[in-house]
Amino acid sequence: MELKNAVAGSLLATCMFSLSTQAATELEVSSWKGAGAEVANFPLIIERFEEKYPDIKVKLNYMARNDMVTSIPARMQAGNPPDVVMVDAEFILHWGGNGQLMPLNDQAYVERVQPHLKRFLGLGDDIYYSMLQVSGMGVYVNDDLFRQAGVESYPNTIDELVGACKAFNDKGIQPLLMAANNGGWTPYVYFLAMALADSDTPNPTRIDDFVSGEKKFADDQAMKNAFEGFRAMINADCFDPMVSAGTDPWSVALTTFQSGRVAMLPQGMWNITPFSNDQLPENFSLHPFPVINGSKPVVMDYNGPGWAIPKDSGQVEAAKKWIDFWMTDENLKEYLTADTSITTLQGGTSGVPSLAAPYEDARTAGQVVTFPVGSIPADLGAEMPHDITSFMLDPDQDYNAILARWDKLVEKELN
Repeated sequence: MELKNAVAGSLLATCMFSLSTQAATELEVSSWKGAGAEVANFPLIIERFEEKYPDIKVKLNYMARNDMVTSIPARMQAGNPPDVVMVDAEFILHWGGNGQLMPLNDQAYVERVQPHLKRFLGLGDDIYYSMLQVSGMGVYVNDDLFRQAGVESYPNTIDELVGACKAFNDKGIQPLLMAANNGGWTPYVYFLAMALADSDTPNPTRIDDFVSGEKKFADDQAMKNAFEGFRAMINADCFDPMVSAGTDPWSVALTTFQSGRVAMLPQGMWNITPFSNDQLPENFSLHPFPVINGSKPVVMDYNGPGWAIPKDSGQVEAAKKWIDFWMTDENLKEYLTADTSITTLQGGTSGVPSLAAPYEDARTAGQVVTFPVGSIPADLGAEMPHDITSFMLDPDQDYNAILARWDKLVEKELN
């Protein structure tokens, strides 16, 4: 009798466990972060989520971002997408524009996002994703080389930069590296920082006015001044155009800065962690870009990835819980600390160390422009870095012709 009761109890427990397992919701999340070299505290955050929602089991489907370009649209077209997918501005433009994402306007997290970032969360009036982070670009400074050259403060303007370059050169120190190989990325970023900052508190949507045709590149004095700023930097030997043009920004430029062979390097915030881990250079800091149109330096925001829900998601309610869970400061700060980036939440906690305080102070003061990823026509986006690098190598050319060519590309796109 006792054996029968034990067997019956065991069978009942097995059945209850089976029913419990069947009742659990599996939430498939596709992401290019969370594994590999970008673990970014995902295991901790997923564990917390599953503790709060024990009826939801997260299935993290990690893949490279480039692989998502083909695999996710194929699944969307088949009507079997992941329940949640990581997106960025480019994916929002394509998938949101094609009606493949669910609008999230009514979700509570939207009111937690910093007001000036809300316009980047979707298309038109539709909100499609929860932006997790803001990264950005600025200028890394070797603090020891600044002291050696007697440069007591970071230059806020191009005029101040020209003076600092003389001090560096007099001491045999290379002031700046404008690494332009492999796409002309660094000159493009530096130029945009100068050109889009038309005042000490620039309009972060200024680039949209050029893309819409409301403003003309060829008529804009701030754009012209940016070219003049490049000329002034070259004439002051702030950087060697030929050396810079042959230097890869993602490899050689980084090791050049780490080895102490250059005082300043324009690069992304994401390099803080590897520089700190290597303890090279020994003393460094991250600063905003000197300006040509004003007196206060500017940082360049790079709006980061976030979560979206495909319109055919099979677990919409669980997906919304996932997004809302991430968009609370308690959880998001774990990700931001691991990924060394800035919070998108009002009053949220960023994951940026004190060495980037000059960068964050400028951003907080509104001295910020936005890198136009996903917001300019493809032809223009390809032409601008090429033209800016070309001007860097030949600063005597007429930049008005370059600006007029950009206007023609915009007209072509609009027509």
